[in-house]
Amino acid sequence: MTPMRIQRIMMGIILITGLLLDLNGVEWGKYLIWFVALMALFAGITGFCPSDTVLKKITGKETMCG
Repeated sequence: MTPMRIQRIMMGIILITGLLLDLNGVEWGKYLIWFVALMALFAGITGFCPSDTVLKKITGKETMCG
């Protein structure tokens, strides 16, 4: 599995978890959603994403973009 696919799956899991927590009244659930959104924005603007770096080292594969 490529780092890009792993990253997208992780983002989906974190977003769904945050949404479910927020819908069930857990205050910090919305912070998970904000974190993923802001990190995606940061990665889009700067071209650097910490999870890309970590996943490249774990899998030994490059992302399709990099």
